[in-house]
Amino acid sequence: MKKVLIIILILGAAGFTYYLIAGNKGEDIPFEEGIIEDTGIDPNQVKESLKETGKRTVYGSCNAIANGSTCIDYIGSMWQENDMARLNCSDAGVFSENACPYSKFGGCQMNGGSVMEIITWAYEEGPGGYNNESVPYARMSCDSLPEAQWITPEELLQ
Repeated sequence: MKKVLIIILILGAAGFTYYLIAGNKGEDIPFEEGIIEDTGIDPNQVKESLKETGKRTVYGSCNAIANGSTCIDYIGSMWQENDMARLNCSDAGVFSENACPYSKFGGCQMNGGSVMEIITWAYEEGPGGYNNESVPYARMSCDSLPEAQWITPEELLQ
C-alpha cells in the first residue's frame, strides 16, 4: 500500500511539474472532447451511467495502517459484488466489513459519487506515518489526480 501511495505522489508531482514547465496556454482540447472525436463515446453518458444511485455506504475496508499508514474504504456499489473489496485488499492489508478507523488528517477520495468510489485515509501510525508537515503534500498529490480530491471524515458525512 505504501508503494501505491508513493506512485500516486510521484505521478501527481510529475503532472504538476509538466503543467508548470509546459504552461497552460488555454489551447488544449478538453479531455472529454478528445474522447468524443476519437471513439464516438459520449463522456456525459459514461459519467451518468457510473453515478451511484441510492444510499452511500462502506462495503468493506482494507486496513494497512501497520504496513503503510493507510486504510481504504470501499464505498461504491461495485465493491459489494463478488467479494471485489476483499480481493482488492488480499495482499495489501487486513480486510474488514467495517469502515476504516477515524483519520484526523483525511484521505484521498477517488471516483467520488460513482460505483467505483474509494477513499484512502492517512494515519500517523505505522511506518512512514503522516504528520502535519507531510499531509499538505499528500493533499496536493491527491488533488492533482483526475477524479480525486482530498476530504476529511467530516466532509464525507455532509
